[in-house]
Amino acid sequence: MDIAPKYTLAEDLLVVENLSVAYCNKIIIRDIGTTQIPFVIKDIQRANMQQGQTVAVLGRSGRGKSTFFKAITGIIQPNMGTIKIPDYKQQGNFRTVKEGDVGFVQQNFPLSRNQTIYQMLQNAAAQGKIDAAERNSIINYHIENWGLKEQRNLAPNQLSGGQKQRVAIIEQLLCSHHFMVFDEPFSGLDVCNIEDVRDSFRKITTSNEINTIIFSTHDIDLAVELADQIYIIGYEQNTQGQFLPGGTLVGYYDLKKMDLAWQDFSAGHRDLVDMIKKQFRLS
Repeated sequence: MDIAPKYTLAEDLLVVENLSVAYCNKIIIRDIGTTQIPFVIKDIQRANMQQGQTVAVLGRSGRGKSTFFKAITGIIQPNMGTIKIPDYKQQGNFRTVKEGDVGFVQQNFPLSRNQTIYQMLQNAAAQGKIDAAERNSIINYHIENWGLKEQRNLAPNQLSGGQKQRVAIIEQLLCSHHFMVFDEPFSGLDVCNIEDVRDSFRKITTSNEINTIIFSTHDIDLAVELADQIYIIGYEQNTQGQFLPGGTLVGYYDLKKMDLAWQDFSAGHRDLVDMIKKQFRLS
């Protein structure tokens, strides 16, 4: 009896090739996305459901994760290499990422102090080139879907931390659409707020087939629980055991192939956590 596959992989959604960034002749990241460890995010397709992607980028402090994220979001330009996403205006073609293509939800959720939530979302929709005739219905859908109906006319200083994060997420969904980077989204949160972020990730990735989350965290357990693939950024060592300059990809784990993606946390997840921690000590 044939067993249907749990998922299939379709077209590429985001491809990083040979990426390097240096400041003042100091190499920060180098050679990210090579034939040895490609950085390619594909459309995951599962039967009878919408399934986006959740990709974790892990590594010790100072290994270049934040610089990598700024390059992916177009905030900084790499010295070498490319970051490409599909050009949806020309089917089958790819184009280089520019600022605004990939949303960036930062730790402190910088929101305008002089506007209501609804006004901020109107600006985000305009930046995302959403047709003016459709903006109200789309914004109202997100406000309702993310549980912010009663806060729509409030200012950011009247919101809780969790509500601010939800507004920041909606902003990026409106102006950047399908691609979103979260830099340490769990940092400093209590247990209830961590659960809110978990729920946000699930809502984003199951609301559209190609919605793509890329996130970093120091909580390896959470990364293994939430991600369908994990990349490790670290320093390579030379034959004398000395670290080479610049963070690069030193590990990759495909939780889909390991049958750990979309599953409750288990002994297999715990084994992977231990493997990643050992790899951290070497990089």
